[in-house]
Amino acid sequence: MATPLTSPAPALTDEGGRFVLAGRPLAPGYRLEDTARFDDDSWPLTPVLLQAHQARTRLDFTRAPAVFVPALKDFFAAMLSGELPPNEPRPKPMSIRRHYTEQLRFTHWVASRPGRPRLADLGVDDFAAYALHLHAVLPAEASREVAQSAVRLLYRYRTVLPGDRLTVDPLDCEHWGNSTRRTRAENTTLRIPEQVMGPLLTWCLRIVDDLASDILDLVHADRAHQAAGRPGHARPRVHFSDAWPHRSRATGATTTVPGGPAVRADTVTLGRLLQGACFILIAYLSGMRDSEVKHLRPGSARALLDGAGRPYRWMITSLAFKGEHDPAGTAATWIIGSPAARAVAVLERLRPDSASLLFHSLSHHPSPRPGAMTSRSSIDLINGVITWVDAYCRHHGFEAPIPDVNGRPWKLTARQFRRTLAWYIARRPGGVIAGAVQYRHLGIQMFEGYAGTSDSGFRAEVEAEQAMQRGEQLLALTSDHQHDLRGPAAAEATARLADLHHRTGFTGSVVTDQARLRRVLARHDPEVYPGT
Repeated sequence: MATPLTSPAPALTDEGGRFVLAGRPLAPGYRLEDTARFDDDSWPLTPVLLQAHQARTRLDFTRAPAVFVPALKDFFAAMLSGELPPNEPRPKPMSIRRHYTEQLRFTHWVASRPGRPRLADLGVDDFAAYALHLHAVLPAEASREVAQSAVRLLYRYRTVLPGDRLTVDPLDCEHWGNSTRRTRAENTTLRIPEQVMGPLLTWCLRIVDDLASDILDLVHADRAHQAAGRPGHARPRVHFSDAWPHRSRATGATTTVPGGPAVRADTVTLGRLLQGACFILIAYLSGMRDSEVKHLRPGSARALLDGAGRPYRWMITSLAFKGEHDPAGTAATWIIGSPAARAVAVLERLRPDSASLLFHSLSHHPSPRPGAMTSRSSIDLINGVITWVDAYCRHHGFEAPIPDVNGRPWKLTARQFRRTLAWYIARRPGGVIAGAVQYRHLGIQMFEGYAGTSDSGFRAEVEAEQAMQRGEQLLALTSDHQHDLRGPAAAEATARLADLHHRTGFTGSVVTDQARLRRVLARHDPEVYPGT
């Protein structure tokens, strides 16, 4: 049998130098021959961005001081496809781009100092001076930590760099890397305050359940208008249903409300409002990451039916990236609530016919990466929901339904929804196990680190609430006799409880101070043996 012919593999080098993306999987539509070469002034990373929501990016060496360009090229070529130092993992493209930003900051600072034209000339005093410089230009400690970590990579890669390189470890400087932040096991993402999350969820449900039908009518009519090539004509008017009186004021759309005037609006703005509400419902009621929500496709949600044909559980399927072996993502499934499933159904009707992803740019102008909505876009999208609600309420003289926090509107990020849901799950009986399953964590300890940290107060609050619950149960046992003790020691246990109550008058309390707890146990001798 004849062997099938295959096209020869492209060479890893050509007259322009070696291909710096060689060996990395390429996104559909890209060929290695069309990617960046070492000698190019700019290295586009877009061909190796395998997640649809990631924005176009590149390493532009014309922005770096000319004296350091050779060293930076060697450094980033090693990261992208070259030899790695022992025990160094291959960084992801977006991580490399973030490192590049910090290397620009560092090399421009070095170039501004007299008599320090090379990396090899830098010593401990220079790193101490740069640490002070970072304190002046980066107020956030987390940002300074990122900047310092990126610079130290130059030292960690010194063994694979053929030219100029660091010869002194920045950690030898006493002012370098003195971070007081908690370890990575403790997630420090802020959770959304309850006074914000409750009203926000309520408004998103109203937008998706009550306004979606009318907004979709407007969007579809506007698309038909655009497709007909009649941008100069008046936009179509749609009668809102009576379920929400005066919806033209609620949406600001170009509509006619029974008994009310027509009001002008931008249907793209309305569509983005609907997208934002759907994003919040899906992200919060599933625990999915931003990248996972962004890769939802039509048909991704399904309902499980009981014997009578009634839905009793909803599930959603997308791609997971973090911790997966395949950089292009692995199919994964999450359990969701019915409101999130309704949000998916709305997005399926909202997306343009040409879009393969549910979260797609609604602008009439072409997107930089067709079919993709970037992480920055989703942050603007979800905060736009709060902005719209506040504007609507101010217009009608209502009290702000989504209260400010410390005098300002709460600034949402996509990861806060996952974080906040973890808090609520962890507070439920058996919640840590359920959370580890829903969040696809490899162990219960991972979810504990995600749902409860000392800095954020999660762990202390959860433990206090659990202690209160145990105290209430003990109170019921000792004073209200709300118990049904069984087994060989039932009679003795009942007698001890009665004697404890008679001798001490114990009515139930929660002791969180360890020294006081030891004194209480020693004084009353209830034969309780603390464990971890």
